[in-house]
Amino acid sequence: MARPASGRSAPKIVTSEKIRRGSPLQFFKDTVAELRKATWPTRQETARLTYIVLIISGLVSAILAILDYGLTQTLTRFVIR
Repeated sequence: MARPASGRSAPKIVTSEKIRRGSPLQFFKDTVAELRKATWPTRQETARLTYIVLIISGLVSAILAILDYGLTQTLTRFVIR
């Protein structure tokens, strides 16, 4: 097999036979272990970020509603007659 121009060897392809399969119970244990490592936001941070998302979503929906209304009025006046 020819080497790539960069001088690195080609990445190895992992076939399904080489993938180690654990039990479903081990999967959930590993998942819980990873979730415990995560840094979770405080209740105050969660509330503040939720308010920010709601405000931005409201602004975006208001802008889209205004654009929709304007385009509808424009098309009604000039195209649909």
